[in-house]
Order: sequence, then structure tokens, then C-alpha cells
Amino acid sequence: MKIIVTGGGGFIGRATMEAAVSAGHQATSFDRAHGQDILTSDLSGWENADAVIHLAGVLGTSELFDTPELAVNVNVNGTLRVLKACEQYGLAYTGITMPQVFPSVYTATKICATRLASAWHLAKGVPVSHVRAYNAYGAGQAHGEGHPQKIIPTFATEAWAGRPIPIWGDGTQGVDLIDADSLGRMLVAATGIGDDITVDGGTGRAWTVNEVANYVLAITGSSAGIEYLPMRDGETPTDIVATGDGWDRLTYDPGVSEKHLMKTLSDTIEWYQV
Repeated sequence: MKIIVTGGGGFIGRATMEAAVSAGHQATSFDRAHGQDILTSDLSGWENADAVIHLAGVLGTSELFDTPELAVNVNVNGTLRVLKACEQYGLAYTGITMPQVFPSVYTATKICATRLASAWHLAKGVPVSHVRAYNAYGAGQAHGEGHPQKIIPTFATEAWAGRPIPIWGDGTQGVDLIDADSLGRMLVAATGIGDDITVDGGTGRAWTVNEVANYVLAITGSSAGIEYLPMRDGETPTDIVATGDGWDRLTYDPGVSEKHLMKTLSDTIEWYQV
């Protein structure tokens, strides 16, 4: 297939591009880094493609309460524009969604985008797949001013700097950690289905946030410990762990071994060493 990856220059986008090429597809990045914008750019060049994996969007949780209009415009209207292009040019659509967790601006925009994709599948016949992404990690995931505070970059960066690891809440909330390469592979595999399926982009292995923090402390050798902070705007304590939705429809076993998980996680933590 000829696959366009919107946001192909981003963290998950790069992994998805590599996964597509490894699977024998032709992948083209459509990204703001190359002057391409899903809200304003001409999409007529997509007519020769077969599918779009739509990853371009505005990320964040508490941060997006300051710019809700931007988040709605990019994440909802941008998705709508991509779906209309898929309808016009006969392309399959794969979107990235998220578990149904705490209400936030980002959550609201992703629910809306997902429902729009389902609507275009039902009413317009666009082949649609969704991948429900959990906590992706990997080398190169952005951290710092202007970027959302993702769990592994935040914990690793603080620990390597000798500062306490910040945990918002009591740390008993559950997370599902998946390396970006495995998530990218799921996104590519789901693209070939198209019947409005949702595939869990996680491992099914539950961690508490406290367990993740203690693992980071162990890998970094930091003695700075943990600092517990109030939950941020738009967050409530939640357990979010994949249950394997859609895995039986993939053409490969999506299971991530404990050995692979721990190796990629430790390699990622070490990547952030200052």
C-alpha cells in the first residue's frame, strides 16, 4: 500500500513510518515540519495513495485548558478534513484514539474525532480503523517546555538530574506502557482492516505509577525519591490497561514479552541520561 502518515515527523509518526516500510509499504510523511498542515494545505496530492494513518494533532492534558480553541480546531476540524479527503480519493483511514479516562480538552477532541471517523465509515463508506493508544515511550520522545509531560521522559529526566520524580496524585493509578515501535506496527496492521474496528495499542501489562517511578529510580541510581503533587487540571485517578480489543484481527501476534518490555523501557530511560 501507499500510506500517508500525517504527523509522520512526530514521535509516534516516525515509528509508524518505519513500521510501514518494514512491512513492505510505501510511506510518505505529511508533517508541519515540511510546511504541510492538515487545516490549510492542498490535499489533492493524496489521490494516488491507498490509505492515511492520521496522527497529526495537538497533545496535552492540563496544558490544553489554556488553548482549547486550537485543540478543537486541529484535532476535530483537522480530522474532518482528512476524512473528507479519504472520501474524495477513496482512501482507507486509520486514526489514533485513547482510552476513555478523565474528562479533559484532549479527551473531548479525540472522542469527537473518533466518532466522526465512524460516521464517515457508516455514511460515506470510508474504510476506518482506530488504534487506542496507551502510554507510548521510546528514545526521542520530546520533553520540556512546549511539550506535554509524558510519564517516561518526565520521570527519567528528573531522576537523571537528581531531582525528585513528580507524581500527580498518590501514584496508585494504573498505566499500560508500550514502546513506540510496537504501537507503530499496530497502526500499520490495523490499516488493512477498515470495518470501524478498534485495536488496543497497549500490552495488557499493568503498572502503577509508583512502580514506574521506582523502576526509573533503580535504573538511574537516583536517591532523590518521589515528590507527590495534587492532580493536574483535567486528571483524576484512573486505571488504564489494554484488554486486547482487536488483537485477534491482526495478522501477527501483537503480544509484547516481558523481556522486550523491560529491555526497551530501560533503554529509553538511559537515553535521557544527561
